[in-house]
Amino acid sequence: MNYPKPVGLVALVLALVVHSATIAASDESLIARAIAERFSGSTPEYIAPSPIPGFYEVSLGGELIYVSSDAQFAFIGRLFDLESRADLSEPVVAKVRLKTIDEVPENKMIIFEPMGPTKHTITTFTDVDCPYCRKMHKEIDQLLEAGVRVRYLLYPRTAIGSPSYLKAVSVWCFRDRNEALTRAKLGETPEARDCPNPVAEHIQFAGRLGLTGTPMTITDSGERLLGYLPADRLVARLEASTQAKIPVTERRDQ
Repeated sequence: MNYPKPVGLVALVLALVVHSATIAASDESLIARAIAERFSGSTPEYIAPSPIPGFYEVSLGGELIYVSSDAQFAFIGRLFDLESRADLSEPVVAKVRLKTIDEVPENKMIIFEPMGPTKHTITTFTDVDCPYCRKMHKEIDQLLEAGVRVRYLLYPRTAIGSPSYLKAVSVWCFRDRNEALTRAKLGETPEARDCPNPVAEHIQFAGRLGLTGTPMTITDSGERLLGYLPADRLVARLEASTQAKIPVTERRDQ
């Protein structure tokens, strides 16, 4: 499958390591400036003091890095509390994911409403031509019956201007977008249409959330599910996450 190029966090770390120690103050704005200067104008989604003295948590491209207060050193990885064995990184990233998703108004999503009360809401980046996206959508009735509200954002993996992108735009331009999306996922080629649409915006948001393939789902607890998960297991995952209140990233088929 063709995937978008991931954010070059390794390159960012190397750039920060060789950054001269001209930044003396432990100031969040100076760290943001150092990242922007050394990494093509990138803007962190989140900067805050970390549990490690002298280091800040920095969320960039859906991942978390740790940067020294003088912006001279950085490392990538999960931070664990050895006493409690708790993952201290994932809850931070989960909050950032939810904040990022909240920036997308629902009138710029394609939403499938459950048949009864809503128990969970998921937001899924989907490609109309992706086999596993289609497999997930075939099970959408099971999700709706279980009280899962499904919000779709359109992410053509083959980039702007590609046939998949044009299909996504056409789906958006139908009056009944839900039906158009379902038909497209059944293999039908939608009638070519053009109108103001948010597909390019969806692609940008996907990059901020660290998308590496489709489908990618963000749950209502901020958990990131990469790839297809059968409906029954997805529902069980949502229930377990709600009970535990501890988001965990899970990798599945793509």
